[in-house]
Amino acid sequence: MSLIITSNIGQENNTANSNAFKPYSYQNRLLNTMKIPPNSEIALQSAKINKNGLFVLDRTNSGFCHYFGVPVEDLYFDNIANSTTTPFRAVIGAGEAFRAGNVKNEVNIDDMVGEIQKGLNEATFHPSLIVGDNNTNIAVSAKYYSSEQVFEGFKFVATQQTAKTSLTSASVNWTSLNANGDDVRHAFTESNGKVTSTTDRGFFVQNRQYPLAQNNGTCIFNFSEANTAGGNWMCGLSRINQIRNNPDGSYDYMPSYFVEPAASSALREGVTVGGQNRFFDVAVVRYGSELRVFQSGARTALGQDGIWCNAVTYFGLHNANFGAVYNINTNSDNYTKVRFTLTNEELKIELGTDADAYTLLCDYTTLRAAGAVKNECLNPTNVCKWAMYPVCSVGGTVGAGRGITLASIDHYSNYPVFNEALYYKYDYWGALQRYNQTAFGLSIEMRDWNNFSRTVSSHGGGGANGLLPPRLVNASGGMAGYSSLIITARSNAYGNQITSLCNTQSTLGFVGDPISRPVTPLNNLVTTNESTTIPKLISNISLFIRLNNFTQNTINARKGTTSKIIAHLPRFDNSGNETGGLYFEPHDRVYVALNNPQELLINSFDVDIVYENETFCKALTGKSVICFHIRSAN
Repeated sequence: MSLIITSNIGQENNTANSNAFKPYSYQNRLLNTMKIPPNSEIALQSAKINKNGLFVLDRTNSGFCHYFGVPVEDLYFDNIANSTTTPFRAVIGAGEAFRAGNVKNEVNIDDMVGEIQKGLNEATFHPSLIVGDNNTNIAVSAKYYSSEQVFEGFKFVATQQTAKTSLTSASVNWTSLNANGDDVRHAFTESNGKVTSTTDRGFFVQNRQYPLAQNNGTCIFNFSEANTAGGNWMCGLSRINQIRNNPDGSYDYMPSYFVEPAASSALREGVTVGGQNRFFDVAVVRYGSELRVFQSGARTALGQDGIWCNAVTYFGLHNANFGAVYNINTNSDNYTKVRFTLTNEELKIELGTDADAYTLLCDYTTLRAAGAVKNECLNPTNVCKWAMYPVCSVGGTVGAGRGITLASIDHYSNYPVFNEALYYKYDYWGALQRYNQTAFGLSIEMRDWNNFSRTVSSHGGGGANGLLPPRLVNASGGMAGYSSLIITARSNAYGNQITSLCNTQSTLGFVGDPISRPVTPLNNLVTTNESTTIPKLISNISLFIRLNNFTQNTINARKGTTSKIIAHLPRFDNSGNETGGLYFEPHDRVYVALNNPQELLINSFDVDIVYENETFCKALTGKSVICFHIRSAN
């Protein structure tokens, strides 16, 4: 009689050994040839394995939300209304379980990691986290207890990128935003970043290549040619808007809830030029002889839900550089450039000369410190404005030949170049438009701090004056105060409606912690979330031990073939467990003949652990120990 102990080498991450020593398929070579007497038989003595089981996904356990922003407990009055962002809905597997209706999807842990990654990639929109059309800088992995490789849950690591690249004028191209696609009456030419009008009605265009980076990215326009002959011009930044069809049959490029000022309204000044409306999220505009600043936002005093292009009173006692509206016609300071700088949620606008000497025109931090109140400084940007691209325009009744040049724009180096067919996957405003869900964007842009009419607020923060101080960047170039959170259950704090489909506390391992609590960060760029409970798995499938290089033969009637299977491991082990560390020792060993009338020489034991269809059980991790007993049949 002989007792043989076999095991894999518990080094799954060692690429040199990984193919030959997996927990479900391994080979043990003998230093000396083993001689098995004639007419012997073999049985399973015992088996010790680590079995992870399977996840079963359907509509009831596959929904979660991803939130990237300031956690609610760090907001003014712990109120999500004082956040500039919102949770983003996600589905494990990016929606397959939902689309399949009541069909259940069964996946093992490795596949589950991939399914979670798919869903998370579709719910990640901040440019600092986007590194490709379908890739993000949030990595999902399985979490194991190190000594035994026992599954403990999942790990989510979000890393903000900081590297920037400048797109310069030589590589810039422009896309027409002219109403009704009328590039005849609003014709233009472009070359080396300069777009020039060829009619007296002007043009409206956008550079759709890269959005401005949030970690102190700059965008510089040169308006010197446009400022001649007294014509109007505009330089700014805007989200990408798809075609909006109007009731009169016309179309333009506006947010679906943009409110067009009445024909006789002074609010049209600087917004409607050359017979067409122009939308921008922030802009510097010449109107007549005046230099004006605009920002998009709500204006509920006028009785409509939606956003307008609202003027900002940048001049006055609160601005040391501009005590009165600047006369851009005389342009006594010889300004030729506009520079926008985006620092997380804060926009800063400066005017520059040909010598690149810049003067602050408008921001939040400086003007607010000098006494600016609501509508005298810039509001923080919000999630609908995370991806802002350069826009510019000229108009008026002066002759053709007036141009604006986009000198440069800084973008995240790994952010993908704009692709009309794919950008909605990583651009929040693009996703809202594609799926007809702009109502979610409207709810954010109607918040008090973004509302021109709410100069007093019961929950606006900043002294209840309707202002919300923007979050800046930290010393590492990341978004200050921002965290990446996983929401696994409906949350009053983060919004009942948007989190109503979250149902993955058990699936993802956050029972009792429906809002994940990040572990202590390694640095200012990384947020790490880990399961706090062991996710719920099932394991309702039996396993079988296969000894490949021996001479025994069994029958697998399920497959209708002969087999090398010698033993069955039932669903439950000797202690009644079905997942985790399992131990099996049959009460009565079942021996299988080795069919060896002669002495059998063995140099290795080639062991597989398989399902009834004889495919590998890849739900096994860590170390497997299989013991065999060989005896004479006589």
